[in-house]
Amino acid sequence: MHRSPIPALLFLSACVLLLPPAPAHAQLKTLPELGSTLPPAVVTTDKPKFCRTGGDHSDPCSDIDIGGVRYTIAWDEQTKAITYLYTDDHHLVTDNGLAVGNDLRVGDGRQYDPTLPYLKNFIDPKWKDTDTRIGSAAWFAVLHKDDYDRHFGQIVGFIQSRYLEIKQ
Repeated sequence: MHRSPIPALLFLSACVLLLPPAPAHAQLKTLPELGSTLPPAVVTTDKPKFCRTGGDHSDPCSDIDIGGVRYTIAWDEQTKAITYLYTDDHHLVTDNGLAVGNDLRVGDGRQYDPTLPYLKNFIDPKWKDTDTRIGSAAWFAVLHKDDYDRHFGQIVGFIQSRYLEIKQ
């Protein structure tokens, strides 16, 4: 006599439904600081992506939402120290009102002289600010040259990076 597998399958299905859900990654309440140890909640997959963090340098990285703002966090693969923080989220507004999309005067006003090239953009050290809601570290505005007036740049993001060599 042949037994039907249906009762066994129904029993297994019921057991699966009774199992507790897999734990979700803990959500970060505050943004970790540059140089600090990587919180486990940042790594959301077994195989993180790699981000270009400056020049020809790339580090493992992850995108994470903290307080309604999306950040990219990169870290040193060996030491797990945070090497790079970046956001191009419009929700970040610094203490002095800088935000993605703002147009700023750059260089010395006589010529377009980006102080520090950054990927396809640049950083002018005078355009930095803090957001005390998330810490006291300075965020440098990443600017894109205005196509019509070389004395202006538009903020496309904000960065903190151990790879930036900014002369102030």
